[in-house]
Amino acid sequence: MANERGVAPPDLIHLDFENLDARETLRTTWAVEQLILVQSVLGHVHEGHGVFRGRRYPNTTLDDVVRALRLEPMAIKGARQSLIDSIREYARSAIAGNAPPALVDLTGDPLLGISTLRFIMADPQDVLCGLYAGGLRDDPNVRAEVEQERNMVIGGGAGHFVDFKRMDELGYSADDLVHGEWGGRIDELTEKGVIVSSRDSERPSVQYQYIRYRMGPGASDDAAIVGAGLLWGVGVALGVFLADAVDTLEKYVPRYADQDERIALEIESECRSLRLTREDVKLLVAVASAPNGSGPDVPDSSLRHLLSIDRRTDLCPIEAHLLSVMGTPAPSIGLGHDRVPSDGFYEFVRARIEELSG
Repeated sequence: MANERGVAPPDLIHLDFENLDARETLRTTWAVEQLILVQSVLGHVHEGHGVFRGRRYPNTTLDDVVRALRLEPMAIKGARQSLIDSIREYARSAIAGNAPPALVDLTGDPLLGISTLRFIMADPQDVLCGLYAGGLRDDPNVRAEVEQERNMVIGGGAGHFVDFKRMDELGYSADDLVHGEWGGRIDELTEKGVIVSSRDSERPSVQYQYIRYRMGPGASDDAAIVGAGLLWGVGVALGVFLADAVDTLEKYVPRYADQDERIALEIESECRSLRLTREDVKLLVAVASAPNGSGPDVPDSSLRHLLSIDRRTDLCPIEAHLLSVMGTPAPSIGLGHDRVPSDGFYEFVRARIEELSG
């Protein structure tokens, strides 16, 4: 694949969005679907997928994508933040003991616009447990503890404010930051002005960017959702899913922060009846970790993939995951970019739990 230093051509960005919109229907409202698809286009731009046909533009940002689609950046950021705020408000209602058993917001609309959430009843305390575990499982320090305690290799990183102009001046690219190993060089990147503080985040050249600290096979969001459900119930699986959604949405919001982790820490501080602990979080991290080297294919679905409806079965992956957790028979569907069969994947997660929790 060829790497391009510049920004992807706007006409290709627009065409890729049109193709995605025509090909896929997500289990949510059109307004929310649009907010998700703009991020999917960015993934295609960075990885050379879709209409880009092997040409990668790793320095393209969500601002570039949104403007190419002739959308207003602050409006898109605000709409994505509103979805996060509705999840945070649900969590606060659950902490206060006022949340309904259906996952709906204060107006009665389902969280994230997902109609299925109107009908799945879950104990709000279980959902809090999922938001707690899901919000902490990507913390690089938590992952490092699991790696050390279980002699595993997972890898990980964190988001930082990055000055793309300075990055380019020094000969780096966003692709280098995402796929390299920078854990021992964060101070160096800060001293060189590549990483900047939040007070500089309003500069046009600054973007919120993931930087990989340690190499490793990573972790699977699908395995985290299903593993949490098999270990602790469907409500916890739903909470982990919501935390993963927050982690996706917060990549393009008015003010960046690790909002999934902040929600988790608020739950830890305010919810006296929380039945999961940090040790449970570390177990979930281990269960969700991808096999190192040769092993079965494990999907790591994006939010778009989790909500994309399989027209053959009228089922989307998050629904299939929840049905599996509840023990309800359902047809096998393809998961993630590589279309991993769901039935074999669920067998893998069950075996993984038995191996790691024994």
